[in-house]
Amino acid sequence: MKIYEFETTDCTLDGTDGALRTPTGALVDLRPQTREVLRLLAMSPNRTIEKAEFAEQVWEGRTVGTDSLVQCIAEIRGALGDTDRKVIQTVPRKGYRFVPPSTAVSPAETPKRILPLLLAVVLLCAGVLGMAFYPEDNSHARAPVLAVLPLEDLSPEPLQGYLSDALAEGIITELARFPQFRVVARNSSFQFRETPTDVREIGRVLGAGYVLEGSQQYDGQRLRVTIQLIETGTGAHILSDQYERDLDDLFVVQNEIVRHVASVVGETVMIDLPDRTGAGGVDSLLRGMQARKLMSQLSREHWEQAIALERTSIREEPESEWGYIGTSLMLGTASHMGWMTPMEDVLDEAEELAEIAMRKNPRNYMSHYTLARVLSRRGHHVEAIEHYKRAAELNPSDSLVLIAMSIPLVYEGRADEGIEALERAKRVDPLHGDWLRWQMGWSYWQSGDCEAGLEAMLSMSSPPPPSNKALAALLICLGRTDEARDAMARFLAVEPGHTLKVEVTRIAPNWKPEGTAERWLDVMREAGMPEG
Repeated sequence: MKIYEFETTDCTLDGTDGALRTPTGALVDLRPQTREVLRLLAMSPNRTIEKAEFAEQVWEGRTVGTDSLVQCIAEIRGALGDTDRKVIQTVPRKGYRFVPPSTAVSPAETPKRILPLLLAVVLLCAGVLGMAFYPEDNSHARAPVLAVLPLEDLSPEPLQGYLSDALAEGIITELARFPQFRVVARNSSFQFRETPTDVREIGRVLGAGYVLEGSQQYDGQRLRVTIQLIETGTGAHILSDQYERDLDDLFVVQNEIVRHVASVVGETVMIDLPDRTGAGGVDSLLRGMQARKLMSQLSREHWEQAIALERTSIREEPESEWGYIGTSLMLGTASHMGWMTPMEDVLDEAEELAEIAMRKNPRNYMSHYTLARVLSRRGHHVEAIEHYKRAAELNPSDSLVLIAMSIPLVYEGRADEGIEALERAKRVDPLHGDWLRWQMGWSYWQSGDCEAGLEAMLSMSSPPPPSNKALAALLICLGRTDEARDAMARFLAVEPGHTLKVEVTRIAPNWKPEGTAERWLDVMREAGMPEG
């Protein structure tokens, strides 16, 4: 008999019957179907089990939606702590495979694992007593706040491009994972790019006690980076440094800056900073920055140029995750806009590329974010939420991850959690844009607080036409039917072919709580969406 041990959760899995147990020997609470899926996987290690076999063995040949199996897999991965999908692997277009951890333990060894549990109980009791005698100091709330500004590009004009932003974004991502301080989201700090502003004012607007600014210069061979860390309260320069390296050492420079800044702001010396970026990949990262700039003006022509850049990265740097990430995101956009069909085939390729990125570098938060986007588009919300959560753990300063996570949370009927994610996004991104306000309004509609939802929607500075659907739903909820019909008319002016029939096929299937889809369709009908 083989017993597999999982260090992330301290659980053990019996390879003969799929029983998953806690360190005390108790069975982990799983749904019956999930337990059967796990049993089938555990009894066939390293073998790809196709979806048809799951249907036959677990559901006794009954026809079930693919989402049922996906939810079981998501529950298993959660129980095993398999956030990187290395144990339960997805085999695109086929099924799933159980890849056991490298070490297995004998049944006789498992009782010994109760000792650490007893120790944990003792420590927990000590902790409770400590909390009783020593009040919490709420240190996280008082943690220093740091804003990283875009670096000035001093390179000769032919060599100016995306290097400055790539370096600044990398610094933000790495600094954000330290709990000693909070880092303002790129979306807010980069708004000061074109408007020279005194650091004291930047600190006031962003609520930041420190600002990191500087410049980079690339002459075609060597990269020179200069940085200054400034205390916004006094304007004093408390750190100044210069780095000169080859371009291939971009990530080395990035890590040296992170280590130095973390040592000053966080009052801790970072001796061994883990490498969070795969080998190579500098050119692919820069192509990705260029593709993102192209996509800021959404059009079919710009999309074609952007995806060509990302596919070039896959060809020229196949060991880097960045090309797979970028191409997957571009395919998701194409499926949504109808630029590539059939949609399911496009999303199959997008998911496969996201899976490759995960295998290349599961510590890159964008690998998780990209996979979550595809899963969310496919209606696999439970699994998407888990990857959004992991992305947010790896980079707590990226507000877009938190905003995107609110979408599957709302569809799953977990609107309160969606609102909480959006509030977190507001804290790291004080100059947040309209997408956050739109999602906040939609989330409040789901939770039933339509007054708060309407307030969020009306605070949008430049509402995109599709947001008028959510606005109409909130107005109907508040009994303001005429205004709701005006909002729907604005939506239909840019989407004249959109009908309730289209809404049923595109949007309604995403709502998981019973009755929510019907409620949404009734609201759309009352606001004036034609039947079709």
